Amino acid sequence: MDQLTAKFRELARVIEIPYPWDTSAYVARVAEYRGRPIHLCSIDPDALAGTGCGTGSGLWIAREHDDVIMYGGETPWHNDQIIAHEIGHMLLGHGIGKADNADDAGDLPLRELMPSLSAEAIRSVLRRADYGSDREHDAEAFADLLMVHAMLPRRRASRIRSTFFRARHR
Repeated sequence: MDQLTAKFRELARVIEIPYPWDTSAYVARVAEYRGRPIHLCSIDPDALAGTGCGTGSGLWIAREHDDVIMYGGETPWHNDQIIAHEIGHMLLGHGIGKADNADDAGDLPLRELMPSLSAEAIRSVLRRADYGSDREHDAEAFADLLMVHAMLPRRRASRIRSTFFRARHR
């Protein structure tokens, strides 16, 4: 966990976490950092159930020039958590060097969920079942760290605190 926490801190320095929290702004910053657009696609929470996507709530589709995150949470908070989890996979390098599994796309109801998504455009479909338990744990821990960090109140510089600490440390 210490290694993951260090990686999270490093990424948080490079990719600013918006305050107040704004999922779209964070996704845009991650896309800029990675040099590829990320598209968010809200789906019915039960749409991916039984497809190897764990609880059936999220999916990362890596295409040739962009990425799609499909998410289907019951609440806005759950949606943010799902999106953060899939971004965790991206930023932790879980899709890098992974064998293409675009052929497995036929096993998923993608045609129904995104009729405009051509099978030829998909490089890989990365589901929860496609990662080892360590990678799943790391992506979930990344999402937890991100959401906690995003919800912490920001401390503004205080003249009183600054004056007090300056006087004490002289």
